[in-house]
Amino acid sequence: MLAARVDTCVELPEAPVSDTRQEFLTVEQTAAVCGIGRTSAYQLARRAADHGEGDFPAVRFGKQLRIPRRKLEDLIGGPITLPTDPPSPPEPTATTPTATTQTSTSNNDYPRTTAPNVIPMTTSHPHQPQLPLTSP
Repeated sequence: MLAARVDTCVELPEAPVSDTRQEFLTVEQTAAVCGIGRTSAYQLARRAADHGEGDFPAVRFGKQLRIPRRKLEDLIGGPITLPTDPPSPPEPTATTPTATTQTSTSNNDYPRTTAPNVIPMTTSHPHQPQLPLTSP
């Protein structure tokens, strides 16, 4: 039987470049987004990936557990933002007072940040006895 080799060039359309958001999250990232502990998140991910139990959307890539971002967003009912996501355009907001830095006169050289119109706390501890200011 004779086989013929045919060389053809097929031009594939370019896939649209998605934004640089991660499509799969680590279990630690998912725990932070969901507000649960790392251990609990790993338990949920293992049950979902290995046994198909629960609603937690986890998949396994070899030994690695990952959570698909879209399924997690569907589960929590809205978009999630991670520190590694590209910044979104700023939304216009009303002007609000900002924190100011005051120089401390105490023995340490660290400036402290306080909100505007807030009186700094005293340095005495509630369990520390107060010494009289005048001598008897």
